[in-house]
Amino acid sequence: MADEENPQLPLEGDSSNGTGDPPSGINAPGAPGAASLISINIEDEMRRSYLDYSMSVIIGRALPEVRDGLKPVHRRILYTLHEMGLQYNKKYTKCAKVVGQAMGQYHPHGDSAIYDTLVRLAQPFSLRYPLIDGQGNFGSVDGDPPAAMRYTEARMMRIAGEMLADIDMETVDFTPNYDESTLEPTVLPARIPNLIVNGSGGIAVGMATNIPPHNLTEVVNATIELVQNPQGGLAEVLQHVQGPDFPTGGFIYGKSGIANAYRTGRGRFLMRAKVGTENISGGRQAIIVTEIPYQVNKSKLIERVADLVHEKVIDDISDVRDESDRDGMRIVIELKRGTESQIVLNQLYKHTQMQESFSMIFLAVVNNQPRELPLHEAIHHFIDHRVDVVRRRTAFLLRKARDREHVLLGYQIALDHLDSVIRIIRGSSSRPDARENLFQFFSGRTITVRGNAMEGVTLDPAKYLNDGITILPATLVLSYRQIDTILELQLYRLTQISIDEIMRELNEVRGNIAEFESILASEKKLRDVIVKELEAVRDQYGDARRTHILDETAELQLEDLIADEQVAVTVSHSQYLKRTPISIYRQQRRGGVGRIGMKTREEDFVQQLIVNSTHAFLLCFTNTGRMYWLKIYEIPDVGAAGRGKSMASLLNLQPGEQVRNILAVRNLEEDGKFIFFATRKGTVKKTPLKDFCNVQSRGIIAIGIDDDDELIGVRITDGKQIIFLATHEGLAIRFPEDGVRSMGRPAYGVRGIDIQKKDYVVGLAATPAERTTGEDGKRDASLILTVTSNGYGKRTDVDEYRLQTRGGKGVINLKTSTKNGTVNAIQLVDETSELMVISQYGKIIRIDTKTIRAAGRSTQGVKLLNLDPEDKVAAAVVIPPEELKDDLPPLLQ
Repeated sequence: MADEENPQLPLEGDSSNGTGDPPSGINAPGAPGAASLISINIEDEMRRSYLDYSMSVIIGRALPEVRDGLKPVHRRILYTLHEMGLQYNKKYTKCAKVVGQAMGQYHPHGDSAIYDTLVRLAQPFSLRYPLIDGQGNFGSVDGDPPAAMRYTEARMMRIAGEMLADIDMETVDFTPNYDESTLEPTVLPARIPNLIVNGSGGIAVGMATNIPPHNLTEVVNATIELVQNPQGGLAEVLQHVQGPDFPTGGFIYGKSGIANAYRTGRGRFLMRAKVGTENISGGRQAIIVTEIPYQVNKSKLIERVADLVHEKVIDDISDVRDESDRDGMRIVIELKRGTESQIVLNQLYKHTQMQESFSMIFLAVVNNQPRELPLHEAIHHFIDHRVDVVRRRTAFLLRKARDREHVLLGYQIALDHLDSVIRIIRGSSSRPDARENLFQFFSGRTITVRGNAMEGVTLDPAKYLNDGITILPATLVLSYRQIDTILELQLYRLTQISIDEIMRELNEVRGNIAEFESILASEKKLRDVIVKELEAVRDQYGDARRTHILDETAELQLEDLIADEQVAVTVSHSQYLKRTPISIYRQQRRGGVGRIGMKTREEDFVQQLIVNSTHAFLLCFTNTGRMYWLKIYEIPDVGAAGRGKSMASLLNLQPGEQVRNILAVRNLEEDGKFIFFATRKGTVKKTPLKDFCNVQSRGIIAIGIDDDDELIGVRITDGKQIIFLATHEGLAIRFPEDGVRSMGRPAYGVRGIDIQKKDYVVGLAATPAERTTGEDGKRDASLILTVTSNGYGKRTDVDEYRLQTRGGKGVINLKTSTKNGTVNAIQLVDETSELMVISQYGKIIRIDTKTIRAAGRSTQGVKLLNLDPEDKVAAAVVIPPEELKDDLPPLLQ
């Protein structure tokens, strides 16, 4: 309903009044009150109003004060507890009463917001040094909510008393509360550097703060250092402060991030859980988590681990449970038999909050303005605050001491003339009369007592001095302040006061006055007082560190725990991956039965084999042309007959992707090296190896591939080799690598061989452009070993394949038939090479290639492996020359 006395004003520039008539009334031009209308640009008004709102949120709610490290709501709760007398040695009081008092007197906001803040101040897992002593359910590290405020009780912790110490000595400024019914402190005296010790977090408008807690002993020692050396900087602070110290313990990795935060106000580091391993029944191991990163919910952490197991992201965990009790935290993660605990732990760090980053933002309110502070500047601001507090406290105590001296001098004069004082008091009709008579008498004036039994008696100061001693009136003058203290004493007390007591206390007070004056006169003495108080706080509340800090380079890498040895990595058709020491496959004669190298299900079979070091990188190329990065030691060692681990749990494959080629590399940043690609339809491409250094978890594009094509072969080259491509139907082409220019990762490549519609490329090889000749006059043996699907093979010198330009149709490589089958794979070998051949049903045989007869291009080859009627060759790879140095005894068949 509109206010009849204040009708709605028309919009600026609106010349009508809604009726079509010219404007009239109080808003018409020239009408009374028209001059009170002010035109304001709405953009300027919005900017100004938003800035006012922003500063209100920044200063009044979200950011802590640099001096006491508290936001207004924290300060008001603690001051409310102080006003209610809820010290650490007093009884507990219902939190509802505390919240109501704080809300009614100082903080006119929701009770739930006040209670939530009170609860956090009492949680030992939230604050490094809790300020409130709570009784009842105040929540847990599992995220359990606290009980309602009507059930819980609270009082101040003893350390909170140090935050409020001397607040009644005019040490800080007070300001009217929201309704000006009382006063509240603008800041607490704070004997401890609470901003750094307990940290703070908050999101304001356009800015945020995130200060981690620190160890009180370290911070106080650093503060003492800067108190004694005002010119000290960060270097002096870092001699004492190692880094953050979280209430939940754990580990911190990243000293450089901490140093950046301390130097600039911003930095980042990693937090990790504290873990260990225990041997359990059945020869298995369990990972035991005893401390978790700061602000991590323990129950949600356990749920996340269970979800990873159910989603097959981590396959090696058999059970996870929480065994925490009153003695401490204990999360048990049981592992399957034969599992490498460090690998599982790395996966947990990657996928769960057992490893969390902490972004430190050292933002606080300084002189009513938000500022990002280096650590030493924050300490200097706290010291400046303590200097001001101690100076104001000393001045307050000096005033009190001088006032007490003044009172004691009055007592001394009164005792020296006790008979006169008693006579005047008894002869006065009232207290005001006695007050005035005493003042007049000790001012050296003659007075006449009236209104009692001594009516008309005249008292002369000179006549009634004790023992007849004449004292100058100036030495006898009593102030009204002294007279009031005399009159406040009961008469019997006045007569019982001993002059010795007065003089003893007077001497003590005068000694205090001299001490206070010396403190105010000397900056060094004032700082000595601050140091003594800091040392007392440190000695009473300091404790040992809970969080251990490690440098990034100090982190133990898994490679340090894994032996550098040759292993065989096998991949099944169903994308299961495993590694096995190569030494378990003993050398056999050609045509042997072989041995079981991998157990497979009936519908599964071995598809690929690669042999290299456990410390090598595996570049995993998929059928769609993407590449993923993996370390060989991250692949589980499950024994020769084990099935292995799903690639989906090791690589973040996209839907529909399958790994087709795995390339082992020791150094990804080697100059002059290329990765050469070949696709099923005969397309080739080469890309510098350095382009594949920074592989992301979701993979990167290695080669552009058409929808009807797929990647079939990958090799590492030096850019000057001869490329050999072989097809399924027995054709091959050989052309110089420099005929293919270097391209970027997303490029699609160029034509390598022109194949028929039913044919496709099955293998890729790269040979040196120039063959070397040994001391015996023989050239190095560069032979193409071709293996067929039915287990046949042959060796052919590469020179028998004439050199062509890329894109040709090629020449005959092998004469295919129903007996030997089609071409399955090709490998480049020499006279010292050994070959591993794997069948689809999992048979593996290791053969010395020199036992395979060398033959021309148009031959069928000889039998390499006896296969069952329905079995076919799945893959064939050459064992690296380094492994041939081992003298392995033959295995009896």
